Amino acid sequence: MIREAILFGGVVYILITIAQILDRPMIWLEGAVVSVALAAATSFYLMRDEHRLHTSEIIALWRQFFYFWYTERSGTGGFCDCISL
Repeated sequence: MIREAILFGGVVYILITIAQILDRPMIWLEGAVVSVALAAATSFYLMRDEHRLHTSEIIALWRQFFYFWYTERSGTGGFCDCISL
């Protein structure tokens, strides 16, 4: 059930990106890159090997955590850019 929902969400986002490309043809390259990245990320959930899928999910989770931690510490972004104190 969860896999189907994630696949459906990926397809919806790809269709939204295609609609944006059709609306603004100037962004076709960016839209193509985003669509390919979404398709690649969504295709991970078609994997049948549960251990490999779990390993790739954990790696992606920790990679994103360290990315946010690094950008927050270096002052180049992170969560605090959207909060005005």
